[in-house]
Amino acid sequence: MELIDYIGGTLWPDLVEAVESGARRRAVRALAAAHAAARETGPAHKLYEVNLSLQFESSPESLGAMGEFLSDAEAWLMLPKAE
Repeated sequence: MELIDYIGGTLWPDLVEAVESGARRRAVRALAAAHAAARETGPAHKLYEVNLSLQFESSPESLGAMGEFLSDAEAWLMLPKAE
């Protein structure tokens, strides 16, 4: 989430301002920084998924209402199928 906030809240406004003011070098630097940060979103999201899964496996209640929902959904999925 911090990475997305950084791209959208810091880098992107800087890029827009640089383009609007004609500051080419600053725009290129901001675009390169945004591109580099965006490349990290995939690995960061995967790390988030893995850690969330580990947290759910060890302590579903620590996830609050979402953990409770996931536990209920898991229990429902494990019910024997009615024929």
